[in-house]
Amino acid sequence: MGGMKKKEIKYKNMKIITAREKEVQTIRAANKATAVGKLMLGQIRDWNEFFECDQMDYFNLPRKQLKSGKADVKGRLLKEINLFCSKNFHKFTIKTLSQLYDDIKALRGIEVPLNQFEEKYGSIKSEVLNGNPKHLTVSITLWGLQFKYPEDMLSKDLIVSLELLSNSSVQLKEFETKEHQQLLTQRDEVGNLIRKKEFAQRAIVLSVFNLLESYLNGIAWDFFESIDSSLISNKKKKLLQDASSVSIREKLLKYPEIISGVDFVSDELIDGFLDIIKPFRDSLVHSSPFSAPEKFGGYDKLIKIYELDESIAIFSVFSLTNIVQRIQIHLNKTNTPKWLTDLSNAINSKYKINLSEPKNKIEPSINAHPAHKKEGENLLVTLQPTLSGLSEAKAVKYRHGSASDDRR
Repeated sequence: MGGMKKKEIKYKNMKIITAREKEVQTIRAANKATAVGKLMLGQIRDWNEFFECDQMDYFNLPRKQLKSGKADVKGRLLKEINLFCSKNFHKFTIKTLSQLYDDIKALRGIEVPLNQFEEKYGSIKSEVLNGNPKHLTVSITLWGLQFKYPEDMLSKDLIVSLELLSNSSVQLKEFETKEHQQLLTQRDEVGNLIRKKEFAQRAIVLSVFNLLESYLNGIAWDFFESIDSSLISNKKKKLLQDASSVSIREKLLKYPEIISGVDFVSDELIDGFLDIIKPFRDSLVHSSPFSAPEKFGGYDKLIKIYELDESIAIFSVFSLTNIVQRIQIHLNKTNTPKWLTDLSNAINSKYKINLSEPKNKIEPSINAHPAHKKEGENLLVTLQPTLSGLSEAKAVKYRHGSASDDRR
């Protein structure tokens, strides 16, 4: 008797799912998954279109339509969704995409660090990541699936600043042959161009150091996350983790060495960057009528600010791209970061750089603008990953009493 009662209680508490409910669940999950896939691919027009699949009253549709819709999912749509998942992700399923849909719907998009995204949903394939760093942030909005990280953003700042500097310099050259008396009548026009040029010069030098430090902090974090931290000394841990108290000089010389396990020695380019360019950056960041301390060279900070010119700005970008490339080679990185390629292409399209090397210092000698392009040309505005699939996967829709694909 006791056994019978337990069995009866067990059956009594069971939730019975009807065939209609199963069909609704199947269709709703497939349509949610398709909506997320299309959103990642940048194929959704607006949020109303994205929400459509979750607003339909599936339960009140005629049974015949539900059965037709379920057959369409199993016969066509599920294959397309699975192909999309297998091409772009590891361990992604229709259930994963359906869960992702609900998370996106709640906030009209998501923005989350890659490691958290992969922990919750599944990992993104290396072909889609396309060499971008592990510390990136995954963004899914109406603009599609995008990857965001500081190096990419700061390199684009530099590209825009290079464009502004190049354009201003070219326009100022038109005034070089004019008499001073004539220039006085165009004082406002000339002054505006000088302001733009000097602003771009300062912005470039500051962005170069911001970008270099961001790159160094990034490779340190990627390395630290990939190892058993108990295997490295406390001193090395502090160097890698306490980024705010470690100087740019220390990071530049120590991080590649710690990560690779191989000595990384300075060279003339790094010495020139730190000894010649860095005082200009320091004078901007710590602007003061007081001179720098003797241990830092004792230079006049204000004079450094006033002396910062186009040559210094361009030399700082040239040094940055070459230093990062050297570190990449030292770390046996086979793929050049896309941001680095884009930045190198941007500066090479605007300037030819010739370096003279006297006995104790490197001086930049720059012939500007031989390959000057139209303003705004080839400036990147976003970093878009390469996704595959869902070319034919359309959400199941219902019109005029029949199940059909939406082939907009």
